[in-house]
Amino acid sequence: MRQLRYRLEHAVLIGAASILRALPAEVASSMMGKLWEIFAPRTRRHARVLKNLAIAFPEMSTAEREEIARRQWNNLGRTFAETFSADRIAGSERVEVKIDPELLERVRSSGEGLVVVGSHSANWEIAALAIPAELETMGLYQALKNPLSDAYITVMRRRVFPGGLLSKTHSTPRRVMAHVRAGKAVAILADHREGKGIPVTFFGAPTTANPFPAMVARRLRVPIVAGRVVRNGGARFTVEATELAYPVSDDPTADVAVLTQTIQSTFEGWIRERPGEWMWVHDRWKGQNVAPPGA
Repeated sequence: MRQLRYRLEHAVLIGAASILRALPAEVASSMMGKLWEIFAPRTRRHARVLKNLAIAFPEMSTAEREEIARRQWNNLGRTFAETFSADRIAGSERVEVKIDPELLERVRSSGEGLVVVGSHSANWEIAALAIPAELETMGLYQALKNPLSDAYITVMRRRVFPGGLLSKTHSTPRRVMAHVRAGKAVAILADHREGKGIPVTFFGAPTTANPFPAMVARRLRVPIVAGRVVRNGGARFTVEATELAYPVSDDPTADVAVLTQTIQSTFEGWIRERPGEWMWVHDRWKGQNVAPPGA
């Protein structure tokens, strides 16, 4: 029965992909954005979005948070549709890179590896397109339960991640370290709560975060860059990035904790600027003694 379910899910995915790819990227993006904006608020996940927004923005009115939630669902619908046109969007005029040329040149010429951290904002995978091609960027991702669908989506992402995609397994840390040690880049989405992570503060509330990106950069003494994608209306994007400083002391654990908090604070600042483009549906403060106003 499980195999049958996987095949049916895969068939639906292929059908959706065929329809969306047959449409111009802008049309598919707009259509799915509107559909998600209409129907997603009727699901039980919408309550979590509003709870998270209340934790992050207690000073806002209910109407203001509802508006951010609506824009979030629209963005997620657009991102879903754009996944199937990633090969057409990549390298096109739809993506503008606004990164300090000196930073790019330093990364290219240093011969060092590179750690890139990103958040689930706008179409987040577009950010990897700004990394110099010679660094053969490797991406980390959470594999889908359906192996057929997972393989299909992975193939579509190859243009964005020429160094390949790694799902989270016991061998992943070793393979990432070897890739970066060889002078190449790894891109990691680091804005979600990590069950086995370390304590951080996010929007003034306690939670946990994945220390792995900070650990790789600190241990190998390589640059770490935070990147973000801004949606410029429709399926058009701007990629921005900033290099993050980190301490190197006699206490590596403390250094990693400082850098991990720096990453989260950087993300928070960006999210505050464009809250409707971040994925609020994730249970960011799960398990923490944090309640929204009025709870």
